Amino acid sequence: MNPEPELEAWRTAWQTPVEAENKRFDIRGAQSRQERRLRMQYVMGLATSAALIGLALYVLHSNFSIETAIWAAVVILTTVGATAFQVWNWRMLWTTAARSVQDYADLYEQRCLATLRMVRFGYALLAVQSSIAGPWLTWDFVRHELSAAHFAIGMGILAMLVLVFLVQFRKTRGRALSELRQVQDFRRELRE
Repeated sequence: MNPEPELEAWRTAWQTPVEAENKRFDIRGAQSRQERRLRMQYVMGLATSAALIGLALYVLHSNFSIETAIWAAVVILTTVGATAFQVWNWRMLWTTAARSVQDYADLYEQRCLATLRMVRFGYALLAVQSSIAGPWLTWDFVRHELSAAHFAIGMGILAMLVLVFLVQFRKTRGRALSELRQVQDFRRELRE
């Protein structure tokens, strides 16, 4: 007794693994997730800037000297510069997007490019900060204002922070490039 051919075809179709035919990129969902993530990073960046400036002012107030005043000025100026770049770079973050699919894709791509700009700026700022902090700690050690243990701890912390930032910048850059490829593939699919 043969089962009905139609029933057998259904059984075969049911047991055959199905590949997702429509793996289309959900631009609205991706744009919304990207927007939430970037807004959180933006707010955290502003809070970190305020904390750094507050720390510099506190250290200056509690231990006033010429060297501390110069250090505080460098911290405050570079923090204000980085914050100004952040505000300029993410100026499109708080604007509401238009509702067409193309507009969502444009905004998504603009944010990916802004993330890449932020990473390049971060690398440059890290290089500047490291070229200031390393020689500064070394100069204090040479002048015997820092013990060997404190110098080693300071240089160790500096090296650890540089490494953490480099890893984070690389991860952020990779994610932005991946998102950029996704939106470009999405646009290519729209044209086809």
